[in-house]
Amino acid sequence: MEGKLQLRKPENWQDFERLCKVLWGEIWECPDTIKRNGRQGQAQRGVDVYGIKKGECVYRGIQCKGKDDYTNSQLTESEIDNEIAKALLFTPKLKSFYFATTANKDAHIEEYIRNKNLESISNGGFEIDIFAWEDIVDLIEAHRNTYNWFLNNCSYKDVSDVEVFIGGEKEYTICPEYYRITREYYLKPQNMFSISQEELRLLKTNTQFMSLNNVLNPPSKHDYRWCTIPISITNTGKTVIENYKLEVIIEWDKVDEISDKFHYLNNIMMDQAAVARINASREAKREVFHSTEYCDVIEYRPKDPVLVQSDHRAFKIAIKPKDNVQSIKVMWVLYSRNYKKEGELLLNVEPKFEDKKEKVEVNNIDELKENEVIILPKIIEKNTNN
Repeated sequence: MEGKLQLRKPENWQDFERLCKVLWGEIWECPDTIKRNGRQGQAQRGVDVYGIKKGECVYRGIQCKGKDDYTNSQLTESEIDNEIAKALLFTPKLKSFYFATTANKDAHIEEYIRNKNLESISNGGFEIDIFAWEDIVDLIEAHRNTYNWFLNNCSYKDVSDVEVFIGGEKEYTICPEYYRITREYYLKPQNMFSISQEELRLLKTNTQFMSLNNVLNPPSKHDYRWCTIPISITNTGKTVIENYKLEVIIEWDKVDEISDKFHYLNNIMMDQAAVARINASREAKREVFHSTEYCDVIEYRPKDPVLVQSDHRAFKIAIKPKDNVQSIKVMWVLYSRNYKKEGELLLNVEPKFEDKKEKVEVNNIDELKENEVIILPKIIEKNTNN
């Protein structure tokens, strides 16, 4: 019996109710049709879970009672009478009515239930029985599907657990930036004065200077469609998570590019030995990697592979969403020495527009057009020393 009791009681009554649904769904061979009755706050006629056993055409009902570890109490005779009275009002009429409880076995209560069962049957009513936690453990161990479900979803839920968020939430909004350009067409004025030779010389000199500057200090383009995604991992369980890594999988058909936000310094104007030292330092501290095998996967490999209880880690990635995309799914999988968990997050995409006006000069009147609005990516060319 000690071995059986190693199956720990569910952490809360909601999980216990879910367990009863899965367990009796397997016992009655109706896993797809067994149901939880109504929702919290509604009159349930004494029944939390109900279903039709395979091969029958009558309903059976279960009253789930979270006791003992939750409330330090046992079922009472008056409580049993009250629930039986309510179950008599359940429609259609029940064939059997069971009490399932996390309370440990109690001889007095079991005797009371046996007497109530005989009384009900002799009056043409439903069968009545009770399953204490030890009885439920026996049933769990005798039914493989429930046993596996229980271990993965309920029994040890409070032992190892993590939560992953984007910006502290399960949903996060990103705002890629665009230009919203209103084009205005106008006819080129006639008799434009010609540019002077001196002005032409100055223009050429300035152009040559800009070309030389671009060679020595090449410009870079900043695409404001790129959005930074702050990701955090928190140990919400009661064990230390060791030797872990996190994979973040982006819904690939919704993005143009993803980035681990890592870059090497590349500046030909600096001493290259110093550049090499800086890059070596950056590489040594690196924790985020774009997968070499999958284009849609970013891997977080922490330098400190131990995540203690209530502790958290954070890192950032970046994505460039495709145009006209409204949402992007972000899947994640955490792997560790003795624990694995996966989940899903959602990115909502709300583009941000910068309004600009653009005048278009045409030479002929037949080239004139009505004003038009076009949307273009916000891309700015900058000179940089980094």
